[in-house]
Amino acid sequence: MRAQAAPLDLAAALQVARTSGPLRKLADAREVAGTGRVGETGQWPNPTIEWRRENLGSSLQPDIFATAYIPLDLTGRRLALRQATGAGRQRVQADAVAERREAEVEVARAWLHAAATDGALAVAMRQMEALAEIAGVDAIRLREGLVSEAVGLRTQLEADRARVALVTATGDAARARAQLARAIGVRPDAMPAIAALAAPVMPAAPDSSVVTSVALRARPEVRARESALREAQRRYTAERRGLFGDVQLQGGTKQTSGFMTGQIGLAMPFPLFNRNDAARQRSRGEYAEAQALRDDMLNQIEGSVGAAWRAYVASRDAAQAASTFDARGREIARIARVAYREGHVTLTELLDAERAATDAMHTHLRWAADAWLSRLEFERALGARLDDTSPLDLPLLSTLLTTGS
Repeated sequence: MRAQAAPLDLAAALQVARTSGPLRKLADAREVAGTGRVGETGQWPNPTIEWRRENLGSSLQPDIFATAYIPLDLTGRRLALRQATGAGRQRVQADAVAERREAEVEVARAWLHAAATDGALAVAMRQMEALAEIAGVDAIRLREGLVSEAVGLRTQLEADRARVALVTATGDAARARAQLARAIGVRPDAMPAIAALAAPVMPAAPDSSVVTSVALRARPEVRARESALREAQRRYTAERRGLFGDVQLQGGTKQTSGFMTGQIGLAMPFPLFNRNDAARQRSRGEYAEAQALRDDMLNQIEGSVGAAWRAYVASRDAAQAASTFDARGREIARIARVAYREGHVTLTELLDAERAATDAMHTHLRWAADAWLSRLEFERALGARLDDTSPLDLPLLSTLLTTGS
């Protein structure tokens, strides 16, 4: 007998996405393409070899030339472009790390949505079964004359409404499951069952006074913007040196009138019409843009990590009460059904209790998803995992806190 696949929890979903997820593959492809793009302008020019024969079709002896042309970077422009290429590669690599981390959070959101809708489907199924049971009890009571016809009709109406709600929950769960399959890169028919949604471990957050400094050290976006600034600065330097083009050293042999002679020459483009003004202006603007983007990124990180810290601390403070919503809701529904069967509460009180129980179970699902999101988004903003229970591919916070300020 074939063993059934284990339910797909959040950590397993992220592990699958790291191998087959389309967002991860896009990040890898963009890193390869970006590395190639930044290297194009920094390549050394190739030497040129020319062989030429003249005086063809005449009575004169042929002139045969063999010449090599070697470009010389006397202004240092090529060297500056090579330095810009190094900074550009660092920028591309940091951007790729940031994109992979953002892709992981997107996969986590998809899994949480799918797990929450699966949980909502189970709640809708429980509610439908409970109300169908109540309607069955009242149908018997109605035949025995113990309840009015209005009561029997009301309980049957509530049972039918629960069936319709179950249909909606079934569609929501199917759509969320398909979205998760796409996010992790598997076929929908190959998706295993999704593990039940449970609230995450909520370790203590670092002090608010250190979260910004940790984020500035750990976030790859900072490294990307700093590298982009260095790249733009060196490209601006290269274009300022580009007023004069590469000097070309020429050397070779010439066979003419039966004699073999040597030749040597020097060629240099004269900056008469093209003085590199447009390229210098462009690179100056790109340098200013890189400075503005770097400064904006620093402000953005400071604001985002502060907001994520406050949201996480608030979620952690509410964890003790929120973690009991599901259990308390089920207990309310159980007590109300027993009391109704024994005639101690009215139908209105029972239906109110059922709605309160359902709302409590839905609130528990929302809380678990929100708690996970608050933790994952805080870790993403911080650039580090709070502890080993986090499934994200991030460095451990305790390591960053002990490696210097």
